[in-house]
Amino acid sequence: MYLDAKFEQLAEYDAAIAGDVDADACIVGFGELPDQVFSALRAACAGIGMPDPVIVDVSLVGEPAHATFVVEALDPAAIIVADGIAAAMLSDGYHAKLPLNAATRLLGRPFVAFESFQGDLSDDELKQRDWALIKTLKRA
Repeated sequence: MYLDAKFEQLAEYDAAIAGDVDADACIVGFGELPDQVFSALRAACAGIGMPDPVIVDVSLVGEPAHATFVVEALDPAAIIVADGIAAAMLSDGYHAKLPLNAATRLLGRPFVAFESFQGDLSDDELKQRDWALIKTLKRA
């Protein structure tokens, strides 16, 4: 029954959502994630025990309030934001300044947002920082 209600609420945003809507982890980005970014984030999620994350492309949902609605309707255990544009949309939608390149909590959920996860992949130090941040999402 819960899953049916979730599908019904998210039907309007189907084009923006890829993967299992009941996944533990949600990756949010603005635009389609490049293969390299998708593969790295998917592997990172698997590494913290949250394989097969759901992906949300907020460029397809319209205004920030809709981006927030989609994330809340998905109700993930953890949220990863891949880029600063998506983070800015969620900041507007949640009416909260969400820090970049830092781990925090968002309405009780572990949350991490990157200014540019894609850009970080070309720098070994930044990749290590990003992995350390993603590890904070792991369930105890």
